[in-house]
Amino acid sequence: MEPDRLNSPSTFSMNLEVLGHELQFSQDPNSKHLGTTVWDASLVFVKFLEKNCRKGRFCPSKLKGKRVLELGAGCGVAGFGMALLGCDVVATDQIEVLPLLMRNVERNTSRILQMNPGSDSFGSIQVAELDWGNKDHIRAVDPPFDYIIGTDVVYAEHLLEPLLQTIFALSGPKTTILLGYEIRSTSVHEQMLQMWRRNFDVKIIPQSKGPTSLEFQHH
Repeated sequence: MEPDRLNSPSTFSMNLEVLGHELQFSQDPNSKHLGTTVWDASLVFVKFLEKNCRKGRFCPSKLKGKRVLELGAGCGVAGFGMALLGCDVVATDQIEVLPLLMRNVERNTSRILQMNPGSDSFGSIQVAELDWGNKDHIRAVDPPFDYIIGTDVVYAEHLLEPLLQTIFALSGPKTTILLGYEIRSTSVHEQMLQMWRRNFDVKIIPQSKGPTSLEFQHH
C-alpha cells in the first residue's frame, strides 16, 4: 500500500473497545489488499479473550511476557488483544499492509500508555514483514513463539500449504496456535482441518467458552 493512501479519502478510522480500552483503527477497504480491512474474526477473537481472561491460560498473570506472533495481522486488532493481556506481540503481514498496520500500532500504543501511565499490564507490539514461506522473514522474527495467532487468514485453498509450513517454522513443541475465521468455503475448511489434524492436536473451542475459534498445538 502506497504511504500517501494513508491520507486519502478512502481511508477511515473506526473506534473499537478492546479489553476495556477505546482504541482507533484505520482501514482502507478500497485498497487492493484484503489486509487493510478490519474483518469480523478479529473482533470475535478479542471477545473470546475478554470472556476468558478472568481465569485460566488467558489471564494476564499467565500471559505476561509470552511471545506472540500474529500472522496476517492486517489492521492489528487481535494483536492488541494479546498485548493488552501482557504479551510481547510481533504483528506481521505483507509489505503493502505495513504502513497502515504501523500507523495503528503507533497510535494505539501511545493512546494506551497515555491513559495508563505507570501501568505494566500492557506488554508490547511491534510490526514486521512476513511473507509466508519466506525463510529470511521467518528467521528475522526469531522463532519459536509461545503463541501464534491468526484471524481470517484462511480463505483459499492455495494458502493452506504456505500457512502450514510457516506455522511449523515459527513454532516449537510448546507453541499454541489460535486461529479464528469465518467459513467461506466448506471444502477449504474441511481440507484445512484434515491438514491440521495430521500435524497438530486440534481443539475446536465450544460456543460456551466464547465465540468460535480454533486452537491447536504440536503433536
